[in-house]
Formats: sequence, C-alpha cells, structure tokens
Amino acid sequence: MDHYLPTWAPPLPVAISAAAVATGVAINTGFEPTLRTIPALLLVSFGLAGVANHIADYHVEHLRRIAHRWWLLAFVAFLPYGLVTSPSSESAAAMGEAFAGPIAETTLEAFAGASILCAVAVSVLYGFARYGIHPGRPTPEDRLLDD
Repeated sequence: MDHYLPTWAPPLPVAISAAAVATGVAINTGFEPTLRTIPALLLVSFGLAGVANHIADYHVEHLRRIAHRWWLLAFVAFLPYGLVTSPSSESAAAMGEAFAGPIAETTLEAFAGASILCAVAVSVLYGFARYGIHPGRPTPEDRLLDD
C-alpha cells in the first residue's frame, strides 16, 4: 500500500526538503558574513526548490489547501519560539525557562523559520497557479486569445 501516511502528513520528499530548509536556518545564526552563511543559503534554497518542485503539478485547490496547512503549521511553530525568545509576562517567562538553552532555541528557531519559508513558497506557487501561471492550466495569453 503506497498511501500509509495520514492525509495531513506531507509526502516524504516534502518532509526531506523541509528538513533541509530547517537545517539551513539552524546553521545560519544571523546575517553577518561568515563561512556558514553560504552553505545555509544553499540548503535553504535547495530545500525550498524541493518543496516547490514536488507540489508544482498539484491542482489549484489542492495548492490552496496545502498553503493553508503550511501557514497553520508556521503559526503553531512560531508560538513556542516567540515564548522562548521574548517572554513578556511571568507565565510566558516560566514557559520560556522550560525551553531555555541554545539547543532548544536553535531547534525552535529552525522549525519556525523553515515552516514560514515553506509557507511563503507554497503561497507563491498558489498565487501563480490561481492567476494562470500553472503547468496544468492554459497560459494567460492563451486564455485572452480564447476570449
């Protein structure tokens, strides 16, 4: 049976590509020019290209659902990262202390950053597909000529 994953789980190539994006985000700690920046940008670029390449041929409505799921994941991933990095209340500070440490902060940052970057990439694909720049639909010029 080929479809052993639940319908909400991403396919394996998308998960591997998103992991590459998260690794690139984790490697790069900022925008200061270091030797880590180039490999980090390459990993992020190749990971986003992998996500985009895998879902590029999906139907427009399926792309819309995938974009919504990525944005939901990005929101959920950003909540713990936001609590850890900038707690403003006592309860948030208490939760932030539970995840204190460089490894936990880097992991949360990588997960939140990767999910936001993938959500943006999928949203751009959905926007292109919605307005006619999609492999499965006629080009905007062909649609104008048909009208």
